[in-house]
Amino acid sequence: MNTNDDKIQWHPAFDAALQIELEDEAEYLEFEPEHLLSKKPMQIDVLVKNEKDVKIKKNIGRIFRQYNIIEYKSPDDKLNIDDFYKTYGYACLYKSETGDVDQIPATELTITFVCYHYPVKMLQSSNTANHHSKTIKRK
Repeated sequence: MNTNDDKIQWHPAFDAALQIELEDEAEYLEFEPEHLLSKKPMQIDVLVKNEKDVKIKKNIGRIFRQYNIIEYKSPDDKLNIDDFYKTYGYACLYKSETGDVDQIPATELTITFVCYHYPVKMLQSSNTANHHSKTIKRK
């Protein structure tokens, strides 16, 4: 029986097997095992939890569900397609890092982008990629 100290490290073996499998094209490929995704710890700009399922009356809160991830862009910053994917990735990580499978149902998770400039290019890119978005303009 394996204890945590005796746990078999499968990833190095898989990496080696993958390189062997792809050896005919190895000169064109670069393998980066255990590639770090971020230079600094990943953090969500704002996480709003509504664990009591309270009906929120204010504009932005009407679209909220139980777990709400908000990406904020300052007046000098523009929202682009990479911001979209980064925040979408954060939402996926937040959902998956709970300890129990499907503890946070996807139906109870929202992503909201707050920016000062209408993100025309980002919306065009996300619509081209078949992502669904809803734009709420301030009156």
